[in-house]
Amino acid sequence: MREPAGVEQAVEEPVREDRFPHERVVNFCDAVFAIVITLLAIELRLPGSELIERVGADQAWGETFSVLLAYVISFFVTGLFWVGHMLTWKHVRRVNARLVWLALLQLFFVVLMPFATRQVSEHFVVYALVLTGISLFSWLLRRTVVAQEDLRARLGAAQARLLLVRGLIPLLVFSCAIPLGLFVPGKWAALVFALIFPLSMLARRRILARGG
Repeated sequence: MREPAGVEQAVEEPVREDRFPHERVVNFCDAVFAIVITLLAIELRLPGSELIERVGADQAWGETFSVLLAYVISFFVTGLFWVGHMLTWKHVRRVNARLVWLALLQLFFVVLMPFATRQVSEHFVVYALVLTGISLFSWLLRRTVVAQEDLRARLGAAQARLLLVRGLIPLLVFSCAIPLGLFVPGKWAALVFALIFPLSMLARRRILARGG
């Protein structure tokens, strides 16, 4: 007697790793990024009359400008990580425990962004450390996806390498900002972040020109 096709398929198919619902993992990460970006705006407020009387208008508005500048930088940096998060997860077809834990470790540092943003003027190194932590686990996650999903075969060697290099550039820039912050005021040390964009464009041009 011939066994049903479903039984044969169940016997022939190898046992797969435990999976996590892809959509739930991605939606959870998106929600965390959205909450963090929202919390960044909580520190924004105009200087009150008491503060102006106590420290003077120039200093009060100077402090307000510093907070606003920190918000702008953190907003776009967090947005940059979110874009990179989407570019990585769109290639994921199988979610295992390793990916979930790497995503959680990345979010561990992402949720520190509002706290780190408040420290950027007086403790820039703390800010740079948080950004380096996000970058590190973002890159480790990206490297895992490239290997697990065999992106070199699916996308080509050049595109897979570009994905890795564009994840490595923020890690290098933010980690270099840590020692820089020990000697340069935070508002000036943060200017090094702008290197991410030209370096990413240069990497894209060279990698695609060489074909990987």
